[in-house]
Amino acid sequence: MTSLAALEQHLLDVAAQVPRQVKTAKDGANRARVTTAREMLRDQHTTASGCFRAAEAIFGPSFRVWEPETLWVSLERDGVDVPLVNRDKLLATLTLTMIPAFWWEVNAFENTTMAFNNVVSDARVLQEATPAQLCWSVYEAELLYSEISEFEETPEFDREPAGYTAIVLNRAGYIRAPDLLSFAQDQLDVLNQGGADTSKNEIDAAWQQLKKRNLEKQEFGESALDLQLARLTATQLYVTERALQYEDDRKRLR
Repeated sequence: MTSLAALEQHLLDVAAQVPRQVKTAKDGANRARVTTAREMLRDQHTTASGCFRAAEAIFGPSFRVWEPETLWVSLERDGVDVPLVNRDKLLATLTLTMIPAFWWEVNAFENTTMAFNNVVSDARVLQEATPAQLCWSVYEAELLYSEISEFEETPEFDREPAGYTAIVLNRAGYIRAPDLLSFAQDQLDVLNQGGADTSKNEIDAAWQQLKKRNLEKQEFGESALDLQLARLTATQLYVTERALQYEDDRKRLR
């Protein structure tokens, strides 16, 4: 009887340890995730979405409704010194998820674009985004909004952001807008009216035929068509580079 009682007690002791071991492993994983999140917030190269997820990993989803000062004080108490550019990213992502003015108000559109491309906002100087920066901000904004928002579709761009984008593209010499900026094509057509060296349809056909693998090795001549293709290629390569950082940030917090 004694041996059976001892065996039963042993089995009970083992069973009691299992939940504790699972909880300990889970706590260890959570601590490692929070440590990674702190490192990401200190790194100015972390994407805006990465900063957003890092803050959520530390404080939970409730941080989304905090006032900025509450967030900064909480991060400081947690021992995280967040560089200014990452503060801009956090503000931009929080605004985007609460009030998506990015899609209809030009100042929100420009400021978000700057933050999403590692540029500190400075009201003292004129800051105009590049076509490549606009492409990335549109791409990342749609990814983040679709992940966080309760709505299935992202909003459509209004005339202000479309007009701003068309002006940027026109100044940079674009005739055919990059795919991510196609919402500005109609206004770009108006700006390019009568001054284009090659047609939009010709550029579009050539771009569709261009092999997208190993774009960085693609060589272009000096013809009007080649110059247009080179511009589209440059924006595509920039978005690809930023997308790699985006995916790396996601993997770090899994």
